Amino acid sequence: MSRAGKIKRTVLIALLGIAAGALVYGIVLNWPGRGTAVAPSPEASGPGDSPSPVNQPRPNFAMPDLAGTPHQVKEWDGKVLAVNFWATWCGPCKEEIPLFNAMQKQYGPRGVQFVGVAMDARGAVKDYLKTHAIDYPVLVNGEDAASDLAVRYGDDQGVVPYTAFINRQGRIAFVQFGAMSDDLARQVIESLL
Repeated sequence: MSRAGKIKRTVLIALLGIAAGALVYGIVLNWPGRGTAVAPSPEASGPGDSPSPVNQPRPNFAMPDLAGTPHQVKEWDGKVLAVNFWATWCGPCKEEIPLFNAMQKQYGPRGVQFVGVAMDARGAVKDYLKTHAIDYPVLVNGEDAASDLAVRYGDDQGVVPYTAFINRQGRIAFVQFGAMSDDLARQVIESLL
């Protein structure tokens, strides 16, 4: 092979490597389970076909807790609010609960409130709570109502766990498809305090 042929082949291999790297980088950035902190353009979409809920006003809702006491999301206005959609049959959901319990204890005095929305039947949640503590409000109104609310908060794929962080002004500031790490949860909360 001539010297010019070797140079062309080297350049072609380098360009293919750059293209492959860019493709992998794009896939990783858009992988489900990664949080969304910045709203994309209106034409862009998140893990599903709907535009990102980030920077949108948080949807209003009312839902009862296990005792049947109704709660409106407005009761947490002015706080940094983490609305976590979870289920008793979801392993990653159950792994997050101790983290969220610790975060509620640590950040609660600074104006952070976690709220769990169970995507489960009332009986399943009651049974689960007999052996597992959740140190923040747990709302239960059946799987259909919880799923509808999750969609309104941006989970158009039915991913659990799914967490939406609301800033003190009542706007969705960050969403997480899938389980959150300790570091990411702290980073998000600290940025909103």
